[in-house]
Amino acid sequence: MTTTAVAASTGDEAPARRRLRGPVPREDAARNVRLVAVAFGVTVVVTRLYLALTGYPQIGGATYHLAHALWGGLLLLLGGLAALMWSNRWVPTATAVLVGVGSGLFVDEVGKFITRRNDYFTPLAAPIIYVVFLGVLGLATVTRHARLDRPRALAYSVAVRSKDLADGALRPHDRAALLRDLAALEADTSRPDLVAYAAALRPVVEAAPLEEAPSRSRAGIAGLARAEAALVPRWLHRILLAAGSALLGLLSLVGLVVLIALWSSDPDTQIVLDDQVVPPGTRPPMLVVASAGEAVVGVLLLVAAVALVIGRDRAGVRLCRIGLVVALAGVNVALGYLDAELVVVAVVAELALLVVATRYRARFLD
Repeated sequence: MTTTAVAASTGDEAPARRRLRGPVPREDAARNVRLVAVAFGVTVVVTRLYLALTGYPQIGGATYHLAHALWGGLLLLLGGLAALMWSNRWVPTATAVLVGVGSGLFVDEVGKFITRRNDYFTPLAAPIIYVVFLGVLGLATVTRHARLDRPRALAYSVAVRSKDLADGALRPHDRAALLRDLAALEADTSRPDLVAYAAALRPVVEAAPLEEAPSRSRAGIAGLARAEAALVPRWLHRILLAAGSALLGLLSLVGLVVLIALWSSDPDTQIVLDDQVVPPGTRPPMLVVASAGEAVVGVLLLVAAVALVIGRDRAGVRLCRIGLVVALAGVNVALGYLDAELVVVAVVAELALLVVATRYRARFLD
């Protein structure tokens, strides 16, 4: 009775008196959600390219049509079941892939769900798909800033990482991460029960055997890094980045030409968009927005290319990334409404250049 009274007076026992039910962020949440976004985007691009190349086949014969939304729903179900049935550390990765691919196949057919005539090609479909993609990417960005240093979050992280103890020898980086979380949990005295939990688990982790050889995946990543360093030195990486920025910048400046043509109202000038001629004298709002946005992106990328050529790497990479983010996060929404096939090509090219720019910054500037 005395012990209970003392604990209650200090507030140490308060967490034990009621069960906490608030959500706790996962340590790998940003990675998992980012994987969903990548799987989603790749699925939509591959699906649209496949359908375009094969003439939009229909599976099911004369009576039925097995739309790919059905396969997407099946993969979503399998992803949910996997997360509910198994506790292995690889399950979140598998679930993220299944959810990303499944949602990509499902959302790709949104045009059929929002039109009375089941129009897969309705202009509004591509912007909706793209906004969903951006929403998942935005969620991945938000989860990166979640507080993971609070006792509950640390305890959950320790519990998840401790699963590796049941699978045998620990990988050195997993053991280091687990010991780091245990040290942080022991240092926070607001939850004595969790401090005791960390102190009891630490000897088990320290005594656990270590994996003698690096995993194949880590060895493969190390091999790729060595190959990159040998085959793509800084000067070549800079040339690739500058050339890609200049090429995409010039292509994006077509938007400026279209914008000038729209405002000139010259009857001899024809603007053809997705095999449709824009009536002379008209200025469709989406076309104006897309053209203006493309012009801005073109200028940013061309200035970035010049900065890289003259050796202003930090400014060049920053301008390149800003231009690509503007294109990916805004301009392509309007462009998708105008031409779904064109926006797929644009997104693939812009993401590829963004990877090149991000990798250059990581290798030589950070």
